[in-house]
Amino acid sequence: MFIFEQQIFIVMLLNYIIVGPNSLQRLHLSQLLKKIKPLQFKAEFSNALEAQNFLNYTPVDLIFLSVDLPVYNGFDFITKLKDPMEIILLTDNPKDALKAFELNLSDCISPPYTLSRLENSVARILENLKLKGQNNSLTEHAIEIKHNLKNEKVYTNNIKWVEAMGDYVKIITETKKYLVLSTMKDFLTKLPDKQFVRVHKSFIINLKKVSHYSASTAHIEGIDIPISRNQKKQFRLSVSRN
Repeated sequence: MFIFEQQIFIVMLLNYIIVGPNSLQRLHLSQLLKKIKPLQFKAEFSNALEAQNFLNYTPVDLIFLSVDLPVYNGFDFITKLKDPMEIILLTDNPKDALKAFELNLSDCISPPYTLSRLENSVARILENLKLKGQNNSLTEHAIEIKHNLKNEKVYTNNIKWVEAMGDYVKIITETKKYLVLSTMKDFLTKLPDKQFVRVHKSFIINLKKVSHYSASTAHIEGIDIPISRNQKKQFRLSVSRN
């Protein structure tokens, strides 16, 4: 059975991956990082190509990245990233450290890795994010669902609409679709009430995604979502509040 929970991530939590060719170094690093509470492990990879494929579908906040990678190196990997994120470069080459500074990466650490060094690095990242006052995925409203036997966090700002599918609801986001066992009524209670509104017995929409609307439809990224006669008044009231 699918389970979702409402969460507001006021305390910053950094989802991270490790990308490095040496399995022993990855193991040593992961064992240390498990002791740092603000960090949440997502995956590890031995090459940049697998890591890139993972990031196409799963957003993270932080990457521990080795420079020396097969297929293409760490710096080439950075240029292929679509979304901005924190990067801690792993290298023992002083020239790489200089380049990391020029690229404004979060930090550059050389082996052997120690817990205190990693803790200091993560603490600086968290402090910088707080000082910048970033309103990004670290502080956004999110729900947690169980998808493909794994717990997955879905940021509500990324949800375009929710559609009834029998005993399930289908969540349409910017990058992915999810199928969750729930009624529309129960699922709506998990969403920010000023941002989401039920416009039809089969549709809940994110008002921030609506580009324009008519008497009978709301237009979201090329799709016309029907507005039922019974929900028309509530929809217009919700729009006026936004």
